[in-house]
Amino acid sequence: MNNSQRFRLWIVVGGVLFATVIIVGRLVAFQIVQGEEWAARTTDIVRVIAQPNRGTIYDRNGAVLAANGFDYAVGASPTLVDDPENLATALAPILQQPRYEILDKLEANQLFVMLNNRVSADVAEAIRQIPYDGVQLDPLPRRFYPQGKLMCHTLGYVDYDGMGGGGIEGQYQQELAGEAASAEQNISPLETQQNVIAREGTDLVLTIDRTVQYVVEKHLQEALIEHGAPSGTIIVMEPDTGAILAMASEPCFDPYRFFDEDERLLFNPIISQQFEPGSVMKLITMAAALDSGVVTPNSTYYDSGVLEVGGHRTVNWDRSAPGTVDMTTLLARSLNVGAATLATWMGPDTFYSYFRSFNFGKPTGIDIAAESGGLMPLPGEAYWAESFLATNAYGQGLAVTPLQMITAVSALANDGYLMQPFVVREQRGPNGTLVHQPTVLSRPISPETAHQVTNMAITAVSREVFEAQVEGYTIAGKTGTAQIAENGIYLPDDIIGSFVGWLPADDPEIIVYVKLDRPTSAPWGSQTAAPTFAKLTTELVTLLNIPPDNVRLRADLQVSNQ
Repeated sequence: MNNSQRFRLWIVVGGVLFATVIIVGRLVAFQIVQGEEWAARTTDIVRVIAQPNRGTIYDRNGAVLAANGFDYAVGASPTLVDDPENLATALAPILQQPRYEILDKLEANQLFVMLNNRVSADVAEAIRQIPYDGVQLDPLPRRFYPQGKLMCHTLGYVDYDGMGGGGIEGQYQQELAGEAASAEQNISPLETQQNVIAREGTDLVLTIDRTVQYVVEKHLQEALIEHGAPSGTIIVMEPDTGAILAMASEPCFDPYRFFDEDERLLFNPIISQQFEPGSVMKLITMAAALDSGVVTPNSTYYDSGVLEVGGHRTVNWDRSAPGTVDMTTLLARSLNVGAATLATWMGPDTFYSYFRSFNFGKPTGIDIAAESGGLMPLPGEAYWAESFLATNAYGQGLAVTPLQMITAVSALANDGYLMQPFVVREQRGPNGTLVHQPTVLSRPISPETAHQVTNMAITAVSREVFEAQVEGYTIAGKTGTAQIAENGIYLPDDIIGSFVGWLPADDPEIIVYVKLDRPTSAPWGSQTAAPTFAKLTTELVTLLNIPPDNVRLRADLQVSNQ
């Protein structure tokens, strides 16, 4: 080996030794000097959060009423935009924003700019079709309603934070929203990653039939136009279960665009609006008088046309003085003096005991958010006056909600059993299906009393309320006309017209309540709400497959003879 070769060898050996020292030094630095720091970096812990999907709401036949979708945030990366002029031109009509505002953002010296905080899925799809790079669409969870405004007050709405507002969305917020799951995980690739699974939201199946609901809303809208009423409510219910088949109030709102609506429209009149119901209440007064034994169906009283109680003079709606009157005529002719007379015969203790049993003055407990309890001052309370004993008997001086009124009267159609109304039939969650069981709130009267009042209500419709009759069906029902009070004064020309009816009267399948506010076509419920009831019910009996009396009774007779 010559000198040149030895020199090269020592250079190689020197290089290897130098590299070895560097490597060993770095290992010492990593493992000893910086060991704790690098250990912390390789065991970084992050919190992983899994968000659940909100439950879907279906009608009783499986039609989707409320589901999940997305809006989109529209952003852009100016450094990736090759042609901001043309991109701004393309985006302006889609986003409905001035072109110059968009162009200013696209030419900004920033890594990212927001063009619009929230746009619909349709707008996002239109943006996707633009042949320019640099635009970013970020999905934002959003509730949408395939049926539009249908059932607006019953469904409620969901805000941008995923919180239900009013209706079923508010009442079942916890069940529908599900529960997010989170866990702290080591993100090291050497560690096994665990799945984080949220509890998905519960699906709800309603008692409401979408088709029946549509028909109810259509008839309500037509009635408001025909009778010049600014608002109104219709409820259809099964008296033997409390299941709501349809409930509507106008004016309505669009739950998808709740943020654009007048806040007053978000108020749910069906369960929250308190009003004086008028003569519909005479059904309850008669039931209480019969059940308490104060009168029988054949009892009479002398009606002089005026009765003074507690300093208040009660007169009949037509200012009549019919003389000796029996109970059926009292109800058929809707005599205020007669109802007040029955209340005074019962006395306040008995009278209000029955009214409490019919659930007045307290919520029904329906599974919809923001229900009101009505207003019924009782003897001994600060706001009660002796005159209320008379006025309450014919539906003035106390306040109810539309739902309270139909729920109370439904006991007359259900052998005296008052059922709790409900709208959710099934809850389908990760742990199985929970089926709602009908609940009895009370039994204020006996079956005999219920049948007696029903027979009187049949006579009332057949003798006095021809407008409410439905061909082929026996209807039991009662009209109501109540003056509207403002600031303690009854307005002479502003009334609420109503009608409640159930059918088939001998074996009721549905009960329907119609309420029209401030109609201008006529001053009486018999001329506004009653014909609305007849038109609606004529269509409902077909939709719900309720056979006419002659067909049904013939079928029952054939079964009994077999």
